[in-house]
Amino acid sequence: MPASRVKVVVAVVVAALLGVVGYLASTVGVRAVQSSQVSSTTAPGRLPEVVWNAPETVPTTADSGPVGPVSMVFAGTDVLTGLSGELVNPWIAISSQTGQYRALSAPHRPEPASDAVALSADGTALAWGFDDGVVIYDPVEDKAREVGGGVSGDPDVGPFSPDGRHLAFFDGSLRVIEVASGRVVATLSGVSETAARQAVWTSDGAALSYVVAGRFITHVWRSDAVTAAPAPIPEGATLAWQPAGDQLAAMREARGVSFVEIFDVAADGRISRARVLRPDGYSQQELLGFTSDSAVAVTALTLETGGVEFVYEMSTVDTSPPTQLVRLPGEGTNWAGLDTLQVAAQPLSRGSGAFPEPSWPWSHLAKLVASIVIAMFGLGLYLTRPSRWM
Repeated sequence: MPASRVKVVVAVVVAALLGVVGYLASTVGVRAVQSSQVSSTTAPGRLPEVVWNAPETVPTTADSGPVGPVSMVFAGTDVLTGLSGELVNPWIAISSQTGQYRALSAPHRPEPASDAVALSADGTALAWGFDDGVVIYDPVEDKAREVGGGVSGDPDVGPFSPDGRHLAFFDGSLRVIEVASGRVVATLSGVSETAARQAVWTSDGAALSYVVAGRFITHVWRSDAVTAAPAPIPEGATLAWQPAGDQLAAMREARGVSFVEIFDVAADGRISRARVLRPDGYSQQELLGFTSDSAVAVTALTLETGGVEFVYEMSTVDTSPPTQLVRLPGEGTNWAGLDTLQVAAQPLSRGSGAFPEPSWPWSHLAKLVASIVIAMFGLGLYLTRPSRWM
């Protein structure tokens, strides 16, 4: 073979190798770099001031490493993965430390639905049910565990306890999992599916609360002891305990309008209505919880915002106007709806921060094409170089 042809063959091989190296550097290399930069701190972060409609190329944890502590998680719609794949049932998490986005590559992701995913108060654990138990996912380490041996198929997850050590779920019975060990440590007797879906942890994590037939139930999970008090709260209301444990918030609907009521809770369990939060011009959608002992957060629409929803903070002690915290996405890519949104309590209590809009990556296919084009361009320059360079 003539020497010139050998040089051409060698140049083609080198160009191909450079194309492969470039592609790997833009995928595997990027994941290694980004994984090393993930914050492992468990200190509370903040919510983003704006939640963006992430494009189909939103980075996945498989491609770009873990997200770290999470402020918000919600169901997406279309997420590309690999050269031609698409993530099934995508769920997107936002970092409470950096505002970066990740589509979770964890196993057994649930279909988009209200309360399909639970998020711990500090954002360092997520959970969802699947056919054989419960998945508990660590977004800091990007590790998932399948727990809950003996759980009936496809359970519904409830909330994490305030300290994140326990998780409630319903598989025909309301049960409690110890997060660290993955063991079912309690079964609360006589709780219906409707009550289990409404159940929230008391502020000290000692009991779960729900409403049955006009009575407010406090169910101690360790002893299975129950106390009940009359309460003007419907069974379908969304509940939230004040951090101090002296008040309860309940979002209910009347004549097609949702609003929040605040109730005082006495030491003996008696409940009395303290205030109705119904500021003019705000169409409340979802109750997210208390942000402090004197304020709650809700999602709402206003005449000024039209169809765009925001997270607002409302005072529970006076009539001051609500404070805007977060602008939520409008209809579009990777926003499956408000009912899938979960917000971590600790970042919620710290308010929102002005994170920059993420730099959305190219797709794998675009990276491969770019690597090939650059390699071929270099090959062309080599083959067409002046003879005096030979």
